This record gives sequence, structure tokens and C-alpha cells, in this order.
Amino acid sequence: MGAQYCSWLLRFLLPSLWEAEVAISAAALLATVALLVVLEQTASSTSATSSPPSSAAEACGRDSRCRRQRRSRRTKRSKAAEPGLVGEIEIVADSSPSRGTTTVYVIKVELVSAKYLIGANLNGTSEPYAVISLGDQKRFSSMVPSPRNPVWGEGFNFLAGELPAEVTITIYDWDNVCKCKVIGSVTLAILGKDETGATWYDLDSRSGQICLRISSVEVLPTSDSIAYSSEPTDCLVYLQIVHHSYSCALERSFLHCGRMCISSWHLCFHSNVFVKQLNVIIPLQDIYEIRRSQHSLINPAITIFLHTGAGGHGAPTMCCQNGSIRYKFTSFWNRNRTFRALEAALQSYRATLDAEKQVRSHLLPKGESMNVISSRTDNIKTEDRSIELAITYQPFINEHVLVDVTSDTFPGTAEKFFTVILGDNAMFFQQYRDARKDTDLKLSKWHVSDVYGGNFREVTFRSLCNSPLCPPDTAVTELQHASFSKDKRNLIYETKQQAHDVPFGSYFEIHCRWSLRTTSSSTCQVDIKIGVNMKKWCILQSKIKSGATDEYRREVCKILEAASDYTLRAKSNGPASDDTVAISSA
Repeated sequence: MGAQYCSWLLRFLLPSLWEAEVAISAAALLATVALLVVLEQTASSTSATSSPPSSAAEACGRDSRCRRQRRSRRTKRSKAAEPGLVGEIEIVADSSPSRGTTTVYVIKVELVSAKYLIGANLNGTSEPYAVISLGDQKRFSSMVPSPRNPVWGEGFNFLAGELPAEVTITIYDWDNVCKCKVIGSVTLAILGKDETGATWYDLDSRSGQICLRISSVEVLPTSDSIAYSSEPTDCLVYLQIVHHSYSCALERSFLHCGRMCISSWHLCFHSNVFVKQLNVIIPLQDIYEIRRSQHSLINPAITIFLHTGAGGHGAPTMCCQNGSIRYKFTSFWNRNRTFRALEAALQSYRATLDAEKQVRSHLLPKGESMNVISSRTDNIKTEDRSIELAITYQPFINEHVLVDVTSDTFPGTAEKFFTVILGDNAMFFQQYRDARKDTDLKLSKWHVSDVYGGNFREVTFRSLCNSPLCPPDTAVTELQHASFSKDKRNLIYETKQQAHDVPFGSYFEIHCRWSLRTTSSSTCQVDIKIGVNMKKWCILQSKIKSGATDEYRREVCKILEAASDYTLRAKSNGPASDDTVAISSA
């Protein structure tokens, strides 16, 4: 009995052969990982082929040793810095021309897409992202998951002191653990001031091509325009000031621990896990809302929601069930303190924009009065042109994807179309959506857009779905933009529509443009173009484009027909009539 007890005790205390094998294998795996980390750090210190942090987010990933080195370098440049600035100053364009030069060249490289890339993973796929460099300046595109034919549509600006200049585009495969593999690269020479269309270039690998659109212009810089430009996203921004820095983690497939930095114009995050660097750059203008949230029920977090269509800031965004895109940061030392700093940064940014609007509103009437006073001179046209060229707006939709759909006449002028069909007091869309049995329609008021020009509003509703792969109805967000010509005879009406609950709904948007040109006192010509703008690549891209284009073509034709009938009945019955919209079954 005692012998049995001793043998049982020995079996209980001593590990079995299987347990010993597991322990030895785990120890060997940990030793291998530690050796790889040491070798990776040694290689990264001698070469810069690994994916470095984004130039606008470099201040986020510095440790204390790098901070001391940076401070020592800044002390040598302290005379050139503006007195009274508080925070860390990071040089974005290291290879900017010296102050003694009279001109600089702004080179814009638009990364459109790529095709036939090498499958870097074992399953034949890849997660490509691009590194575009000109001298010491580097820009990083977003990572597109799993395609060999990625679509980016991102633009990057560089400064060059002289031409010709060489731009190098290198495509890497994203890897969470190991070093990023080079898929291919190409070097292009910018010989002079010119603008090229979308051109395909061969990579230096066994397969793969990349589509680029390159333009270069000559500018006359001053010290103020280079160092303290009022546009944060412009290529002439020279300094970035970090006001706050916090330790946190970004929620992905697992938590990426890193550091968040907040400046006057951007929110940046940098992480370095297993020598894999991850960067997020969020312009404050793209932030729609920030909320306190939770991660795993016990970990306080902050969720940042972006405007529809925003993204491509280094790391892919995450999507909610309602289709909104977001980033979630967690593991803060003091979540509430960080939240208050973010709120203060957003309020300061919006206050700056409001101040610029007020200054612009005061300057424009002054410029007009000056034009009236100088109307007797010969240079009035030059002054008018200079005022018009000083205000530039961003395009609301992607014009490259638009195709002609229909051309017809509308029984009214362009101004009447906006008043009767699109106005804040118009009932057309309410009755039209009711006739289609759409629900939860919410129409915001038209307001002036400082980004796109003209007027802007947001429309949300739930639309019925007839596809067997879709739910019975889906949430739809439609952004509308309208802009008149000076004489109000021409109207440009543009829409961006995104369905949230359909398969691959977050991958594409439907863009549409109505061009109305008044031809007489009672008619106008209507030309309609539509297109599918793919924000991400997917394997069903061609089917999505064809199916969405055909369906929306029928939709806009029904809208135009219903709008014409609604206007004719309003004319015959008077403004006080309560007509209903009739929709044809065709």
C-alpha cells in the first residue's frame, strides 16, 4: 500500500513525458523568438528597408533616448524656431530647400492602383502598402488587405529644390510578426514642370504593375508659408507641434500597444510590437464624434468615429453595424484625461476654422468694394480672377468613375428644380420615399460647405432590398451637394450614396452627378452621370460595379420622371396643392 502511494505521489509531482516535451518546445520557441527579435533590431539599425513610421506620426514612436537626441538637435535650431512655442517640434520635410533658394517645386504623386502583384503569403495573397520617397522625404499609403490588385486612390505631396528629381515607389507586404517583404519597386525621374495622366509602370519584380498620376508645379516660397502654413494637409507644412502624448493601445485583431500624440491638426498613433510598426494618422477635420466606451467590459476606451468616406490614414479602419467607420483606443492610464484633451483639441481646431471663415467673410466684401472703386481701370478683370483663384474647393465625387446614363428635359428652370425638388421646404423626396415604401427618412437642412463650395446636406433612410443576399431593408446614407453658377442658370447636383447592411457595403459608394442647364424660361436640359467608387478592393468588384450601376440607373430615371410629373402637377394645381409622387413600375 505504501509503495503504491509513493509511486502515485511521484507521478503527481514529476512531469510526464508529454508535459516535458511541451515545456521544452515552448522554451525553444521563446528562445527562437528572442533571437529573431535581436537579429531584427540589429538589421534595422544598419538598414532602413523595414517599414518606418509615417512622417507625420514619427513623434508618436520615440522612446526617451531618441527624445534626448532630438532635443539636442533642436537646441542647435532654436534660433530658427518661433519664440514662445510649447511642445515637441518635428520636422516633416527634412529635405526641404534652404531659405536661400528662390523657388521650390511641389511634386504630387497620386497612387491610383496596382495589378498582378506577387502573392507574398503562402495562400497566394498579400497585404500591400506603398512607400513613396523623394530624397529624405517619405510618405506611406494605407494597407489594402488580401488583394493582388489593390486600389488606393491616395495622393502625396513632396518638395524639391530643383528638377530633375527622382521618386521611388516601393510596394511592401504587410506582416504582423516578421519583417515586411518587398513586392516590387520602381524609380521615376521628374524632368520638369508637367502633369501626366494615369500611367502604368512595370515593377522590378517578376510581375506587377503600378498606376500613378504625377504632376509638378513651381512655387515661390517664403519663410512664413513654409514654416507656418495655415493648411495642415498641404505639402508646405514644415513643423508639427505635439501638445499631448499618452500611452494606449489600438484595438485590432489584438491590442497594439503604443503611443498617441495630439497636435493642433492631427491625432497620431504609433505602435511597435515584435518590431512591427503600425501607424495611424487622423486629421482632426475627419473626426465626426468621439465617445467614451469599453473594451472587454472592464477596460476603459475611447472610440473615434470618422466622417463617411474618410479613412486611408495608415492602418485600415473598423466598421460598425450601421456602416460608420471608427478607431478604438484603450488601455489608457487615465482615460478621462485623454478624452478631455481630445475634446479641447477638436474645439480649438473648430474655433480656428470659424475664425478663418469670419476673416474670409470680411475680406470678400472688402475685395468686392475695391473692385467697384477700381472699375474704371483696365486691371479689374485681373483682380476678379485673382480673388476667384484664391478660393479652391475639394471635389465632392470621383469624376473618373462617372459614365453617362441619360439626357432629358425638365419642365422648369434649374433654379426652380432646386426650389421645388431639393429645397428645405420641398416635399418631393418625402413623398417619393413613401411611395417606394422606404422608412426612417431624415433630411437635414442645406448649409454652406467651406470644403466643397455650394450647399451640402445629409439624408438617411432605410431602403427595401430585393436581392436574396441582402436583408429585407438596409440603412442608406446619402450626401448631397448643390452648386449654382453666378447667373443661377446652371446647377450641379451631386450625390454620394452608401448602403450599410448589404454585403461589401463598406467597400463602395455610388456617385451621381446631375447637370442642369437652363435653356428657356420653362425648360432646362438635364444630363445625369453615375458611377461606382470602390473604396477597397474585393474579389467581386466587377459584379458589384455592374449590378450597382444597373440598379441605380433605373433609380435615377425614376427620380427624374417623378420629379417632372411632380413639377407639372404643381404648376397646374398651384403651390398650395398636396400632390403625391407617382412612381412607374418600369
